[in-house]
Amino acid sequence: MASAGPTHAHAQSPAPSRALQVEAQALPAALDAVFAAYTPATPGCAVGVRQGDRPPVFRAYGSADLEHRVPITPETVFEAGSVSKQFTAAAILLLADEGKLSLADDIRKHLPEMPDYGRPITVDMLLSHTSGLRDWGELMALAGWPRTSRVYTHAEVLPIAARQRALNDTPGEAYSYTNTGYNLAALIVQRVSGYSLADYTKLKIFEPLGMTRTSWRDNFRRIVPGRAVAYRAVPGGSGAAFGQDMPFENTYGHGGLLTTVGDLLIWNEALATGRLGPTLYARMQQSPTLTGGRTIAYARGLMNLSVDGRAEVSHGGATAGYRAWLARLPAERLSVALLCNRADANPVILGHRVAEAAAPSGRRPDAAGPPPAADLQRLPGVYVDERSGGVLVIAARGGGLEAAGGRPVARALRPAGAVGRYVAEDVLYRFGGEGLVLRTPDGETADYRRIEPVRPAPADLQAIAGAYASSEAGAVLNVGVSGGRLVVAPADRPAGAEAALPLHRDAFRVDGALVRVLRAADGRVTGLRFTTARVHALDFRRIEAP
Repeated sequence: MASAGPTHAHAQSPAPSRALQVEAQALPAALDAVFAAYTPATPGCAVGVRQGDRPPVFRAYGSADLEHRVPITPETVFEAGSVSKQFTAAAILLLADEGKLSLADDIRKHLPEMPDYGRPITVDMLLSHTSGLRDWGELMALAGWPRTSRVYTHAEVLPIAARQRALNDTPGEAYSYTNTGYNLAALIVQRVSGYSLADYTKLKIFEPLGMTRTSWRDNFRRIVPGRAVAYRAVPGGSGAAFGQDMPFENTYGHGGLLTTVGDLLIWNEALATGRLGPTLYARMQQSPTLTGGRTIAYARGLMNLSVDGRAEVSHGGATAGYRAWLARLPAERLSVALLCNRADANPVILGHRVAEAAAPSGRRPDAAGPPPAADLQRLPGVYVDERSGGVLVIAARGGGLEAAGGRPVARALRPAGAVGRYVAEDVLYRFGGEGLVLRTPDGETADYRRIEPVRPAPADLQAIAGAYASSEAGAVLNVGVSGGRLVVAPADRPAGAEAALPLHRDAFRVDGALVRVLRAADGRVTGLRFTTARVHALDFRRIEAP
């Protein structure tokens, strides 16, 4: 059910003109159209929009608690996922202003437990995802215990990070998104200030700004009044069946912010008006230049993007079944805050629709027709990104093309003008030669090459079967053969077995990871190398022959 939130203007703001009042009155109806599929019988979203000096507009859709039939309201508390990162970055910058740290500090100055990787990782690199650090959550997933399968605590992240002998990339050379950097930044805040990140941000940010409904999930057992329960569609359900999907963990800094759309609009306004210092927002928006000379879109907890020809400063978030998006379009003086409690909500797409409703860009929807018949024949296949471990399956279906990767739902590809160019959800797919280049809205690219999947002989699979150990993952994996396929299972969690999809010789896909078989000069299998988007080249060494 949609509900209007508070619409009080600041006392010093001029009264809006009649034209603006008409526009403001039309916006709720436009928002209702965006969220029409979210009903009292489903989870949903809360949205807040503020433009210039106009009063903010709030709307809410769906249920905060399906068991008790509690509706979402603009005051409902959600978890903000990675939107949280900008608050951790702000805390680091405020501590730099206090002279308690420098962004150029080697993190080992504050976290001596971390290894020396030969080139310093600076505090600033933690904020821009240029540290090269592996993502602790994906490390634990490779160990057989992904997030939500067990409780992780804030104190566990540092030991996991400290036992990594290698990095994804040399510090400062590449952008590689990793939650580990922000967890370590939260620990640095604690060691430098003497306060936990939760207490420091409450003292320095939330209380001064009047963000009265905002806190951190530093104790997942704590009762949070007005919090929405997070949900995920039940596999095989009709679309109306949902199960709870809550983040039962005590890690935060990378995520874990509990907040409302109203408080997020307060935050955006405070940054824009300099309430926490005249230069804070500008410094948060400063994107680093990599050692190779390329400037990336990711700054310090924020992303500098261009969407439909408009500058956008934004960040999305996803934790368990929560979804979030917070954006500011500077030229339009527009802020949008979106919080949802359903895992199938795409906050970026929904957020852009909200922004378009509030401040139309004038961009016409793509009028492209179906793909050329030749593309329907030549483009379908399996494509692999060796660096990130990504696998894309391009398929022809219903006269169109679809791309399926790490998501349960395939993306429909729309022709984007030039030959071999397609777009889906603002991601560009450029086909050519023996592969494709995928370009995301932040300007990052990934190179996929086409492969011809193979069917390994049973004897080849049996030669790979055995036990493999990694001290960096802190795990032992048992690899067996079942039903003509390799099956990988954690030694301490046999129920977590995953079947391996053969890609090409000595390469398999296992639950989101690209796995390569390592061999000695004589051909003997010596190990397995796992690569994901956030963990590169993690080796498990063979410890036992079958």
